[in-house]
Amino acid sequence: MSISMFNTRTMLKALEQVFPATTFLLNTFFQGVEKSESKYVDIDIYKGKKKLAPFVRSTQQGKFVERIGFTTKTFEPPYIKEKMVTTSDEILNRAMGGNIYLGKTPQQRAAEQLMKDMEYLRELIIRREEWMASQVLETGIIPIVGDGYEAEIDFGMDATHIIATGDITVWDDANATPLSDLLDWKRLIQLDSGLVPRIVVMGYDAWDAFIAHANVQTLLDNRRIALGQIEPRELPEGVEYQGDVHNLSIYTYGETYVSDAGATTYYVPAKKIFMGCTNARTARHYGAIRDLESGFTPVQYFPKSWVEKDPSSRILLVQSSPLVAMHQPDAFLCAAVLT
Repeated sequence: MSISMFNTRTMLKALEQVFPATTFLLNTFFQGVEKSESKYVDIDIYKGKKKLAPFVRSTQQGKFVERIGFTTKTFEPPYIKEKMVTTSDEILNRAMGGNIYLGKTPQQRAAEQLMKDMEYLRELIIRREEWMASQVLETGIIPIVGDGYEAEIDFGMDATHIIATGDITVWDDANATPLSDLLDWKRLIQLDSGLVPRIVVMGYDAWDAFIAHANVQTLLDNRRIALGQIEPRELPEGVEYQGDVHNLSIYTYGETYVSDAGATTYYVPAKKIFMGCTNARTARHYGAIRDLESGFTPVQYFPKSWVEKDPSSRILLVQSSPLVAMHQPDAFLCAAVLT
């Protein structure tokens, strides 16, 4: 029996094999994927206190220990429904870059167009997920504004982990101490979360100020100080590894997106840095697909396609309900280092 590219199950399998490139923040800090059969997800927010076990005489009763360290919050992941339409004219005409001598049938061209449209729609969703990661790393909050939405999803990042320019001497000031700032913030995360951060992602302006500062140049000039080294190398996804300082690996990330207002925007703001722990509890949660044809099977992305008779066209719909979540918000920090 032949398999139709227009079959929902086949489209779903094809979508699972598509891997867009610009997912550095997701792949670095939000590697886990959890799919739900409910439109709500329960997220345990960990705020652990490192208490000691109490002493007690062997002849006394054991001490009850209070179970503390996390609260459970219930969130409704926002919903995404994207559609594209294909008309008969688009199938009969040669596609951009297509070879008029290949002799493909209209059915083959229709299947190829469907696959391209699915890839495109999924990339839009992935870009939105990367945007969620950027927002939550910057403030601990994801603003949800759209058709039928106007809300905030707040994971409760401590205010001391959101460093404003008024809290430090900005890095383009001769009196600034960028190396000491990084070490202070590393120790703050370790104190509050019990985890040691290993990654710093800097905006371009922040990196330029960091590497140009005399405080950092002294480190580089004095080879006897084994605090770190700078050895830039370019990686995929618009990422550059810049080197290690205080056992922190420093990256810059140059990928952008077009905001809802139409502005080209960096995922990592140019004048800010993100610091975080790659082993912190985080996840990409996906709520239930609210479509009877999905069978309510937990999936990240659900495509379906149908034909409209008049005017004749094929509609492609891709649905998703993503939420990029921090379970340990105090394992992360954002600092504005320039005005």
